[in-house]
Amino acid sequence: MTVERRMIVSRGPGAAGRARERSDPEEDGPDVTAIMGRQLRQALLTVGAVAGLLAGVPVIAVWVPGPGAWVALSLALQGVWVALAVRQLRRAERLER
Repeated sequence: MTVERRMIVSRGPGAAGRARERSDPEEDGPDVTAIMGRQLRQALLTVGAVAGLLAGVPVIAVWVPGPGAWVALSLALQGVWVALAVRQLRRAERLER
């Protein structure tokens, strides 16, 4: 037969939570809602650039005749996609700092 040992608890489970509530609200860190708002604005600007790019591709295809134009457009388009993605990533990370 095994003997069970009992532990004596000196503080309740809520004691640690109350200590955290007493901290100064200004020490909590950056304002998360402000950061999210700035990142949302930046994301909407990027979406606008992507929409303009997608709307501009058929217009450019009409201006530049021939099948070689589609090859050039597709290669140039990929470069612009990558540039927009890198720009969005860097700006979002900068806004978090």
